[in-house]
Amino acid sequence: MNYYLGIDIGGTKCAVVRGDETGTVTAKVRFATTTPEETLNTIYDTTLRLIEEGKAMGESPLSIGVSCGSPMDSKRGIIQEPPNLLGWKDVHITEELTARTGLPAYLCNDANACALAEWRFGAGRGTRNMVFCTFGTGFGAGLILDGKLYAGTNDNAGEIGHI
Repeated sequence: MNYYLGIDIGGTKCAVVRGDETGTVTAKVRFATTTPEETLNTIYDTTLRLIEEGKAMGESPLSIGVSCGSPMDSKRGIIQEPPNLLGWKDVHITEELTARTGLPAYLCNDANACALAEWRFGAGRGTRNMVFCTFGTGFGAGLILDGKLYAGTNDNAGEIGHI
């Protein structure tokens, strides 16, 4: 079985998950967001551990998705110091994840990632337009407009096309 890895970076907590193409989460590890260095090391170590556990069960990882608050440059995979993550300035997270795992890694605004998940697997399935709002350490919204994710002004990727 093939699987994907997901990483959510929040202002107070983070999670690394392993899941399949149907959106079913098969493993999840949560931990507190602390210093940038400590949190990033925990993210990398946990990701590698979940990959090894998957391989031990005969599973193959396909890619890694990272969600985080903006601002960011999702095309280049760079977190650009979100207000809820002090000290996280110009973190090249996808480059580092790919170097450590050999897997392609992608960065997406957290509200956009939630909008995509809800649109593909949840209550938004089958719609052409929807809004997903996040309320956590900060507030955010992800938009699906005419069957496309709109990335917004705080992400240098702009519109990323059909999903």
